[in-house]
Amino acid sequence: MASRTVKKTPLTFEQATGRLEEIIALMDNPETGLEDMIALVEEGTALIHSSRELLSRAELRIKTLENPDALPSAPKEDKPEPADDGFSLI
Repeated sequence: MASRTVKKTPLTFEQATGRLEEIIALMDNPETGLEDMIALVEEGTALIHSSRELLSRAELRIKTLENPDALPSAPKEDKPEPADDGFSLI
């Protein structure tokens, strides 16, 4: 049987926090088994990591909007200095 690669689209911050709330409810349920609990912890940890990454990117975007001059400027192109041949018109 050939394995299929399923491409997951990343969750939005709101979707991730909603799923984390579901995970917490499932973990609070005394009927959740140990293996399921471990899988929920793994999923929750991944969601927390991706949510922190989303928040970091959002914070950077906001800081950029608040103060665009604070960003490092692009390096200037190095233009060779004109050779001093003693015939300058200026």
